[in-house]
Amino acid sequence: MKKDMAKLRWGYTTGTCAAGAAKAAAQGLLHGSIPDEVEIITPAGILVKLNILEKTISASGGQCSVRKDAGDDPDVTNGCLIFARVESSPGEGIVIDGGRGVGRVTRPGLKVPPGEAAINPVPRRMIRSEIEALGFKSGLKVTISVPEGEELAKKTFNPRLGIMGGISIIGTKGIVRPMSQENLKASLLCSLDVAAALGYDTVVLVPGALGEDASLRAFRLPLEQIVQMSNFLGFMLLEASRRPFQRIILAGHPGKLAKFLRGDLDTHSLKSSPAMDIIIKTLEKKGLEEEALEATKNSPTVEGILQELKKRGKLHLVEEVAERIEEKVREFLHHKVETGVVLFDINLDIVAISEGAKRWQRGLQIK
Repeated sequence: MKKDMAKLRWGYTTGTCAAGAAKAAAQGLLHGSIPDEVEIITPAGILVKLNILEKTISASGGQCSVRKDAGDDPDVTNGCLIFARVESSPGEGIVIDGGRGVGRVTRPGLKVPPGEAAINPVPRRMIRSEIEALGFKSGLKVTISVPEGEELAKKTFNPRLGIMGGISIIGTKGIVRPMSQENLKASLLCSLDVAAALGYDTVVLVPGALGEDASLRAFRLPLEQIVQMSNFLGFMLLEASRRPFQRIILAGHPGKLAKFLRGDLDTHSLKSSPAMDIIIKTLEKKGLEEEALEATKNSPTVEGILQELKKRGKLHLVEEVAERIEEKVREFLHHKVETGVVLFDINLDIVAISEGAKRWQRGLQIK
């Protein structure tokens, strides 16, 4: 699929591929032969033509596949084959299930209940709509499979979301926009929903692997209680505050989290400059002596500042950075939820912990 958007090519979601394969397989069951191509209308209102591959037909059913084309988006499922088998089945309605390489949901909080195949509601509607348009109303079973799915799933959020054995069949618009942030945000929100459904009163938001690994080591938390937010700091704070958590803890390297003091809601390096100036200004206000201050100013990174302070026995001053971030978060969320901040260095050691986070930590020790 081509779309003139900065000369980048759009692609199809796994949901669109599954719906196209299911339509072609159903046509095979109806007419005795599977077409080489099908057209479907995506939820975005865009007509797409899909090439049909790996066709087999028998008296009981038809099976075929569509090759996933993510366009210019770096999608881990790009190029994989998504199969649909459509066969007659006793009973009412059209049953949609997952086969090999399609994950199965094991935890609450997602769009699909535990026990069912990880085929999201919009792709299910697309599959059902395309088949019903051919005249089928009941007595059919549709099985979606992705032979490479189990391996591909290891590169996704699925294992930590409790989706086991394969990828998810997803997509709300049916198309993939190049370098789209929508899919990543959707995955992050799923992690929040799982944490909420599991009943945690506190969620720990981390920018990435460093914050996650350090939080696991420092506090021995269940992995599901820690949610990666990538660079979407403001977005994830707001979304977490809309869920039934009593407390939100920000945990990560100050090189990322201190950017919030500047008002940066997206901490991506292309949108947010480094945080050295923020931290140095805070240290200056805390009365760090001139010689040490000059040494920190010569550091090219926030980590360098931390190591310089550690060498001089002044690392405790970073607690002021944690306190200021906590206060900024409280203001941003209009004091509606308890907050706390934990700052780690690159060695995964705690370098600062705010008062709100200390109260939370004491509660953990009591438990």
